[in-house]
Amino acid sequence: MENTHWPRKEFARQLREVGGRAYHHTHPFHVRMNEGRLDVEAVRGWIANRFYYQRNIPIKDAAILSNCPIREVRRAWLHRITDHDGRQGDDGGIEAWLKLGEAAGLSRDELLDERHIQPGVRFAVDAYVNSPEPNPGRLPWRPR
Repeated sequence: MENTHWPRKEFARQLREVGGRAYHHTHPFHVRMNEGRLDVEAVRGWIANRFYYQRNIPIKDAAILSNCPIREVRRAWLHRITDHDGRQGDDGGIEAWLKLGEAAGLSRDELLDERHIQPGVRFAVDAYVNSPEPNPGRLPWRPR
């Protein structure tokens, strides 16, 4: 089997095409949510499970940074951690998700203790967090 790659412009075109038809905003659940057709429990479930993903993004990003030998790349990526975790005088995105949960009737404890997380969501998020390749020979910023 021959391994061929699209040229950069074709790859970007293909990626945009898939994103246009298959990105999360087109999923039937999100369509119903955005149209206001979900009951409160479904919205709370979405918030709790999405929060689990959001609170794990900076953990994933830190793992990526810990394997990156290129200073400029680390500097460019660092804002992703502080966007979620916040910094002095800025609570960050995780705090915003906690406030959203509270506004929807979920306590902070309910979100932080993960009692509402669906097993499939936990599996997917945990796999996402644990996927940074620890083998330096396979990292994308290192030549092969």
